[in-house]
Amino acid sequence: MMSVIARNATMTRLLICLLTTASAASMVQGQSRIEIPIPYSFTVASHMYPAGKYAVTLNDRMLVMQSSSGEQVNRMIISRLSGPNAFLQSGSLVFDNTDGKNILSEVWLPGQEGALVYSIPKGHTRAVLPFSELSLNGHASGKTAFSLTCARCHGENGKGNAAADRYFGTTIPRLDSPQVQSKSDAELSAVISGGTKEMPPVEVEEGGFRHRLPPQDVEAVISYLRTLKQ
Repeated sequence: MMSVIARNATMTRLLICLLTTASAASMVQGQSRIEIPIPYSFTVASHMYPAGKYAVTLNDRMLVMQSSSGEQVNRMIISRLSGPNAFLQSGSLVFDNTDGKNILSEVWLPGQEGALVYSIPKGHTRAVLPFSELSLNGHASGKTAFSLTCARCHGENGKGNAAADRYFGTTIPRLDSPQVQSKSDAELSAVISGGTKEMPPVEVEEGGFRHRLPPQDVEAVISYLRTLKQ
């Protein structure tokens, strides 16, 4: 009798071990990890986290974000999301802005359904931080980012757009001119990211959302601008 009980106990432990291993393997297979710079502080579950580069991991139940400086975010997923916006499904973080706070609400990793981690029914605006191709793998060109944002007013080659000049009633700075090229990279970055009295911050519209360029794309645009020198 004792040997039968011992065998049954051994089989039970073995079964538990197999089930635990299978569950762990399923969690690893069902998750994705990606790194993305977040240029502003944000809130998750009433806790504020600083701007910085975060490794984002998403599995069937949990969102985990780890910053390069050690901050860790853990948040249970409320539900999975799907939708028609291809740019979200290619990778984005969505923030609900209310009372001056950026609250992380949705996480979309490439090739997956989205994950809802916080919900505000109304009374807020939304900001989308896309995982640009450049942010993910460094292959996006500055020319591509330029064409999506700057070319409409400055012209495809940066030498101006007469129609835009007429519309705004001014001569928009030519990006190949000494006036522009003499600026430092930091000055150009400040103009692109923060705008001026004459020009708003550079934004791109995708899927009905407008968002500013992530830092890597700003750097890539500046590198491209340097090739436009007269």
